[in-house]
Amino acid sequence: MAKHKTKEIEASLSKKGFQVINTHHKRYIYYVNGEKTDITTFISHGKKEYGDILLSKMRNQLKLSREQFDEMVTCHLTKEKLHEIYSDSGLI
Repeated sequence: MAKHKTKEIEASLSKKGFQVINTHHKRYIYYVNGEKTDITTFISHGKKEYGDILLSKMRNQLKLSREQFDEMVTCHLTKEKLHEIYSDSGLI
């Protein structure tokens, strides 16, 4: 059962080109060269750790495999590599 701390996910998203918009949830939107993309995910306020079900939903929203997502959170996946993944997939 995979788990990731919310602070780790948020820090990783911020480092990889996502910007946050605070509403009733934190909405992270991926930007490229200052332009908003359709790649977005949500993080709930007050949630300290994410388990398998929410991580699966987040991976789907971010269009990443389990391995890619885990590497992004643990900082093994660079901002440039994430951009390449999205570019190669035709998402940006």
